[in-house]
Amino acid sequence: MLITAPSLTAFNQGVAMTRRKGTCVLVGLPPGDFPMPLFDVVAQCITVRGSFVGTRKDMAEALAFAADGKVKADIEVQPLSAINDIFDRLQHGQVASRVVLDFGS
Repeated sequence: MLITAPSLTAFNQGVAMTRRKGTCVLVGLPPGDFPMPLFDVVAQCITVRGSFVGTRKDMAEALAFAADGKVKADIEVQPLSAINDIFDRLQHGQVASRVVLDFGS
């Protein structure tokens, strides 16, 4: 999870959406303190990293890598009819990255 908006709301949402054993990278420095949900972070084995090194140009170049197809996401597309199997696999930790449901199948 990469959060580039220096906002406490965005930081909180990013940490909350990070999957088990995932890494949340917080870029920027919003004003004030950032209370971390320590129990959730520890229980889910989440790694939180932060950086305010770089410029908007650096971020634009990084996003251009993704737009040019140089960053690949592991996404599995499944029909809606496979939903029960997908939930079972999720419960048993057998989904490598993301599953997207195709409602047209």
